[in-house]
Amino acid sequence: MSSTVAADSAAGWRLLGTPREELRLEFTLPTGQSFRWRETGPDEYTGVVGQRVVRMRQLEDDVGWQVLARGPGADPSEDAAVLHDYFTLDTKLATLNSEWAAACSHFAKVHPFFPGCRMLRQDPVETLFQFLCSSNNHISRIQLMIERLCAQWGSPLLLAEEADAKAAASGPQSSAFESFFAFPTLDQLAAATEAELRAAGFGYRARFITGSVAALRAGGGDAWLRALRGRPTAEVVAALCALPGVGPKVAACVALFSLDAHDAIPVDVHVWNLACRHYTPHLRHKALTPALHGAVQAAFVSRFGPYAGWAHNTLFVSDLRRFKDRTAARRGKKRVPGALDAESRALGPSTPPLKAEEDKGGALEGR
Repeated sequence: MSSTVAADSAAGWRLLGTPREELRLEFTLPTGQSFRWRETGPDEYTGVVGQRVVRMRQLEDDVGWQVLARGPGADPSEDAAVLHDYFTLDTKLATLNSEWAAACSHFAKVHPFFPGCRMLRQDPVETLFQFLCSSNNHISRIQLMIERLCAQWGSPLLLAEEADAKAAASGPQSSAFESFFAFPTLDQLAAATEAELRAAGFGYRARFITGSVAALRAGGGDAWLRALRGRPTAEVVAALCALPGVGPKVAACVALFSLDAHDAIPVDVHVWNLACRHYTPHLRHKALTPALHGAVQAAFVSRFGPYAGWAHNTLFVSDLRRFKDRTAARRGKKRVPGALDAESRALGPSTPPLKAEEDKGGALEGR
């Protein structure tokens, strides 16, 4: 056991049992898969997983965690299993990385700099509405919108004063906490009107939220979404695209990040350019259209197999500007101009949106 966590064990810290090649928090939590995590100290993140407020700390070759609060019905004996599921720890990332490196020289160059770049398995309702809020938006603003949605319509899990007290009791490294709320259920979201959402700053997204809430409640609710797990990716994406405001990009994000569609590829201009450079050079001079989403999907699956979405995630994260300087320095190269910044996953490309996405809401969808 790490000495850091061993010293804090009395304060409720436990080990996740994930070596660095299986999970690194910095490559997983703040990179646009989820918008519920806050950096609360050096190598430390605090966020909400279902009905639990969880604090996580990156160690040299493991991850420490503690639950700061639980909602009604959250059994402490299930804490470890909930995190195991959330981080999809049954999937051995190191094995997949070795297979992908053997199949792709570009991946072989990139992945040593990004060990433990994992996919999350999030709640489908939460993931859907997070990415409905992501269109034409920045990560910091998406986080603000999601927290506002939770604070106004969700259930409180841990108020700021309690969070600060618990953090102080378990270590001096944490910064000031804010309050934490569970993501609203569909029934709770149904109480939000379009006018109230617009007043809360959601803009045109308000009608997508209310429309999708109504469609889900009429069509089977949370159970309908969860039933999409295990179905073919194309079928999952098509089903999601029937919801108001959901186009192919948002649908692929929801499928990959919450519905076990491990081969789903969320395609924007950045991913399109990546594909054209390395996997579909014959399409280099074509403009990205909805019809070509399938070509990119097929190219990634052909190269990386049934977990192509995971491989794509590592390649995407490697292009984030926050990591580019370090990667370039280790390779002895200058940083490539135009690298993605952390906002780009949510904001999408700085080019006019696809016509199909305009029809869905007049704004870029993004990760």
